Amino acid sequence: MKRYSNYKNGIIRESNANALGTGDVLGNLKDDIIRSGSAAAKGTGRVVGNTKNGVIFESSSAAVGTGRPIGSVKNGYVFKGSANAAGTGSRIGKVEDFVINGMEREKDENIIAVWHFLVKKIF
Repeated sequence: MKRYSNYKNGIIRESNANALGTGDVLGNLKDDIIRSGSAAAKGTGRVVGNTKNGVIFESSSAAVGTGRPIGSVKNGYVFKGSANAAGTGSRIGKVEDFVINGMEREKDENIIAVWHFLVKKIF
């Protein structure tokens, strides 16, 4: 059965239904910091990454812009690379290829970071 990822009030979930706010909690997003965990509260759980200026960082620190750069987003495209600059590295797809229902109004780099850290690894 297909699983759908969704986002509501900062909480990322995965369920069999394509409805916002339903399903198993995967983690949360608050202030450009992605945390994994099963608690349905923003800002709780283990820090797994963060974003800054289009760059996605793998980090256990709650400081934005710290850690190891693993990818970036620029002009709607997703790039895999270790440079600390958006749009560098090899292009692996478009932001629209990584859909999380309810996240349409979030920054592109946050959508991709949440997908990578909580849904399925892409970098």
